[in-house]
Amino acid sequence: MPELNHKVSRIFNVTGFVFSVLGAILFLFLVGLAHYYAHEAGFILKDWELSELVLDSNKAKILFNSGIILYGSFLFIALIPMVKYFREKNKHKIFIPLAIITCISLIGVGAFSEDQFPTFHYIVALIFYLFVGSLTVYSSTILVKYDRSISIVYPIIGYTSIFMLIFNVATRWFFGQAYTQRIAICLIMLFFLLISGKILLKKEDLQNNKIQK
Repeated sequence: MPELNHKVSRIFNVTGFVFSVLGAILFLFLVGLAHYYAHEAGFILKDWELSELVLDSNKAKILFNSGIILYGSFLFIALIPMVKYFREKNKHKIFIPLAIITCISLIGVGAFSEDQFPTFHYIVALIFYLFVGSLTVYSSTILVKYDRSISIVYPIIGYTSIFMLIFNVATRWFFGQAYTQRIAICLIMLFFLLISGKILLKKEDLQNNKIQK
């Protein structure tokens, strides 16, 4: 029976990681194509943020919104099996609501396009930024404080992504808004991809290595 439970858990974890990888690949591919079609319609990368890809090209709009919705959905599936990891450290009560709201708000960013629902889009996008920032900082802090088996590189990527996110918001009306936003989003995606792989695929002896408060 323990062996069966272990196999089921392993399949669950591998499935979560696969969805994490697929979500990142689909997002980059679809949003990359959206940039191409938006550029054809006059999109200027240095001036426009990601959500503005939908403004001048129907193809770009469909691709961008699809990429956002799919990534939010796949990330949710990837984060579900990670709850066990945080439960082992008694930190799941904060992780779960942060993860749920992050994924739902990200899906909302794609579902409520800026050109059709500008006010609601901004509200949902703000919620996403607040919660993905909180989730990334929280996860990074847990890794630093409670898991010595995980390299410091992982939380450093998490903290750096949030610094870039804050930098983007603080300087968006002055310079580099498009570039800093894209750097922040890519780093956040990289962070979740790396920790999902490390947490979900690491050996059972490490997975069961609990470090108490």
